[in-house]
Amino acid sequence: MSKHKELLIELCDNLQQELNQREGEEIHEVELRSGLKPEGYFTSMMHIGTTRTLPDAVRMAWFVEVWVDGECVFRESSVPHKTEPLEIVEGFLITKVLRNIFTFGVMSSKKFIDDFKGGNK
Repeated sequence: MSKHKELLIELCDNLQQELNQREGEEIHEVELRSGLKPEGYFTSMMHIGTTRTLPDAVRMAWFVEVWVDGECVFRESSVPHKTEPLEIVEGFLITKVLRNIFTFGVMSSKKFIDDFKGGNK
C-alpha cells in the first residue's frame, strides 16, 4: 500500500473519530473507496464531443472517492490504458484527491479569514 493511501485512510479514520466524539455517539462514517467500477458508474459512456454511447464496450475505470455519511464529497477517476499498472493509476488518483482536499481546505480557510477581516472593518 502506498504512503499516500495509508495517509488518506488514516485521515478518514481520524475525521470519523472526531465527528463521532463531537456527537457523543457512533453515527458518522468517513471512508476511502478505491477500485474498479464500470466506466459509466458516474459519467455516461459517451465519446467526448459526440452523443453516441458505447453499449458494446463496457470499459472499467478506477475511482478514488472519499465518502462522508453516505455521500461522496471528493471523487477522481481514470480509465487505465490496457498496459497501465493499476497501482500506478490508483496512486495518481489518490494524489489528485489529496491535492483537491488540501486546496479546498486551504482556500476555505483563506475565504473565512478574508470574510472575517471584511466584517471587522
